[in-house]
Amino acid sequence: MPTEEPRRSDRIVVELPIAISGVDASGEAFLEHSVTVVLGRHGAKIAIPRMLAPDQEVNIRCLGSAKESDARVVGQLGNGPEGYYYGVELLDNGADFWDIEFPPIVESDAAVGRVLLGCMRCQTRELAYLNEFQTEVLEANQELWRRCKKCSDTTLWRKTNLPPTAESSVQLPLVPPTTQSRRTQNDRKHVRLELKVPVCIRHPQYGGEDLVMTENVSRGGFRFKSRRHYGQDWVLEVAMPYSRGSANIFTAAQVVYVGELPAEGLAVYGSAYVPGSKVRHPH
Repeated sequence: MPTEEPRRSDRIVVELPIAISGVDASGEAFLEHSVTVVLGRHGAKIAIPRMLAPDQEVNIRCLGSAKESDARVVGQLGNGPEGYYYGVELLDNGADFWDIEFPPIVESDAAVGRVLLGCMRCQTRELAYLNEFQTEVLEANQELWRRCKKCSDTTLWRKTNLPPTAESSVQLPLVPPTTQSRRTQNDRKHVRLELKVPVCIRHPQYGGEDLVMTENVSRGGFRFKSRRHYGQDWVLEVAMPYSRGSANIFTAAQVVYVGELPAEGLAVYGSAYVPGSKVRHPH
């Protein structure tokens, strides 16, 4: 039987500078400057060159916003070049600790793409859920006109992972669609848009990331080709649209169709976003 875990917000893979202070596992007081590895509304995966104890409290200061919050160490998540990785939960659930607007997770059910956007007028950053048409416009132009709450106006937004105080806007190369997109009507639940969008796929079965292009997209999921083998009902971590070197939002998608393409040495997959606030892990 699958197990279910609540998901309170989507995760953003982005390095934000932080300062961490507290007492390490050996009882030594410390103050370290580090970065986030992954963050969400209520916590983050952080890197620190010290051993910490599960359930202990530390203080985190976001250097971009100068905001502070106590945090609980949930547990260790391995190690890397920056030191040890830990999952931490923010104890002060005040709004916008990361200076990023997080929409309610229930709104993700209607999303095709998930992306971190920045308002070019006020530099507000927001995790945006895009429908199929907004995704198409963003991929064609690398920018999008949308409503900004802070500006109380419709403004130009672009992909970003820079602090909101940065003076220069994010400049990304134009990536035109590889084919002329066209909308098709069929008997499926969601309209499919034939659009080539870069996707990053992760699964613990494989090391590294699988970078592919969509064959088509819809609000329910997307179709893609890959040289890797993914099994029926496997749950993947996917970021779509994906931009190398930018902040990327990963969410869960389940493989619902598998087809072989022997002539191309590839397999074709249909994936469906895991609905609501549940992430399912098949045994």
